[in-house]
Amino acid sequence: MKNITWNDVEILVVGAGTMGASLTQAYAQRGFNVGFIDISEKILKSAFDTINRELEIALQREIFSDSQIQDIKARILATTSYEEACQGKNLKLVLETATEDIEIKKQIFKKLDKLCASNVVLASNSSSLDINILARETKRPDKVVWMHYFYPPHKNCAAEYAGTESSSPESIQTAARYMKLAKKIATPILSSRKGGAADVIFVSLLLEAARLVDEGFDIPSIEAAGKKAFNMPVGFLGLMDITGIPLGINTMYSFSDSSDPDDPLYEVYGNFFTPPDSYNKIMEEYVKAEDKSSVKWILEQEAKKEAKDFMLVDVLKNRFLAVGFMTAAEVVEAGIIKMEEVDKLCQNAFLWKEGPFAIMNKIGIREVMKIVTERMELSHRNAINFPIPRLLIFQSQKNEPWYL
Repeated sequence: MKNITWNDVEILVVGAGTMGASLTQAYAQRGFNVGFIDISEKILKSAFDTINRELEIALQREIFSDSQIQDIKARILATTSYEEACQGKNLKLVLETATEDIEIKKQIFKKLDKLCASNVVLASNSSSLDINILARETKRPDKVVWMHYFYPPHKNCAAEYAGTESSSPESIQTAARYMKLAKKIATPILSSRKGGAADVIFVSLLLEAARLVDEGFDIPSIEAAGKKAFNMPVGFLGLMDITGIPLGINTMYSFSDSSDPDDPLYEVYGNFFTPPDSYNKIMEEYVKAEDKSSVKWILEQEAKKEAKDFMLVDVLKNRFLAVGFMTAAEVVEAGIIKMEEVDKLCQNAFLWKEGPFAIMNKIGIREVMKIVTERMELSHRNAINFPIPRLLIFQSQKNEPWYL
């Protein structure tokens, strides 16, 4: 077994948190020599511990043999030194997975731009921030791209990628190629608007679940409604517990940021993505808690309960559907993604049995419009924006199914 050096590393992952560790593992499993970097040895050790646990599970399930696991581990290097990590002769791609803070990411991209060879492509995995801002921090804006992986990337096959306003076609092709080499079902995003397609849809549904909590609906009914709406094994509150409390709310803060009224996402959605009180409250608990894993939407006693009012579950199911239908139609209307790609992305990334447009065709477009309109009226009564895309209105007027 050969010991690799930084000159052997082809892909560098910046940020050794949960996402960075998983992404490092994903590429090492596909035969790449991967490096990852963070600010402390403690964080790096935690990342290695996470990777080792996941590989041990893979060994127990006979996904990999012991020798394969040793090979995977041997392909990974870690450091706290940007100078060491960035100057390897074989480095081709840097994947930034740092916390969703634009100022932190700006500093990272400035550092990477200064230290990496001019041919290296710099990518951000950001789920909620404007990648164009990061590209403008560099002297190689043509080599900055967006590569968004879904958690956990060493297991989840779904991904999105896009260029910035200044990306070269070659850099976008590089993003597509490395996603393909990682065996991802990679969806091309046609615009650099923050959030891409999947997170606009997904976070809107997390938001709806939190709003239902705010309105006093019981958690078992909310979870049952989410599962029923999209034929999922886990509801949206449960998904927030799995992916982490901060992820959804940080994205909501970014999407509802009114500091730039010309932001293309804010122009459409306005205050739609503003987090409700229930989410702000649970986030405060999370920040204060020593044991972050103890802060959850669904506590142990709630997890054992089942929904009792099936009529209520159907009412709440329609609310989830309305939000999913609205956002799915909007990202297509905005030119972010092709319609057929939305359904495939939702099936691959979220494990829905069917995508939103296929579900709309089953329900019937007139009934869909009724469900969406009712949800819009409720939002407006609470002074919350709820944009109904013209694409959806025209389809309803034609009373025809979507052509998929």
